[in-house]
Amino acid sequence: MMNSAAVKKVIFSVAAFWGIMALAGAAAAQQVSGPAAGEFGIGIEAGQPSGAAAKYWLDKDSAVDAGFGESNGDAALHADLVWHAWNVLPQPQQGKLGIYFGAGPRLQFASDTEFAVRTFVGTSYWLGGHPVELFAEVGPVFQMTQGGGVYADGAVGARFYFNWRGPGS
Repeated sequence: MMNSAAVKKVIFSVAAFWGIMALAGAAAAQQVSGPAAGEFGIGIEAGQPSGAAAKYWLDKDSAVDAGFGESNGDAALHADLVWHAWNVLPQPQQGKLGIYFGAGPRLQFASDTEFAVRTFVGTSYWLGGHPVELFAEVGPVFQMTQGGGVYADGAVGARFYFNWRGPGS
């Protein structure tokens, strides 16, 4: 279960994400169509876990993402299959805004390795004219070992895409 410090961390992280999105949206210069199959991004995420984040697009709506970092003082690793909906939210004047859903395994390397299944919902914003994706996600994690249980994960982050094709891709 999340303690009050973890809840405050998630709330602060989500507020920081939306503040960054507002600033980035004001600075963006042109419309972007969003991701395409084969695009690969690497970045950072802060929350549960905090560390490195990567994403590989299978097509314009689905991707595989992964993260490695620290969670509650232990190393953590996750990999997810993610589905995006680009026409649910109103679109900004610049960039591309979508929601996504996903699930996948999560390992936490404590004194005993812990296995869980994480599920989440998030929002993704592609900066207009730039190979950058900002994201925020939150959802329940179902602990399968060490007595089971359900707790929450949440993170905000950014990824830079190395093989980005730009608007119209």
